[in-house]
Amino acid sequence: MKTPATDIRTSMDSFERRLHGRKPFAGAIFFASSKRIYEGALLNYSRSGLAIRVSERFVGGEILIVALPFEKAAPPKCKARVVWCNGKELGVKFVR
Repeated sequence: MKTPATDIRTSMDSFERRLHGRKPFAGAIFFASSKRIYEGALLNYSRSGLAIRVSERFVGGEILIVALPFEKAAPPKCKARVVWCNGKELGVKFVR
């Protein structure tokens, strides 16, 4: 059964996806947790976050430092919070 909080989060997630469309991207991306550096494959991006193919599991809420692979990224590194992980892919939202 969905709770009101779940319904709100789902509605907000849908709204955000419409507000910030995702753009496909195929390339390597590097990011770090407080413990180590990782390499993944960037699947898509938007103004609000990224989807990355990974081989490790991450915990929701974990903060990562992401090195953006875009030529004119400003800033080239940014903080992002893990919002979901299924063991094969990871979704992060930029922290401002």
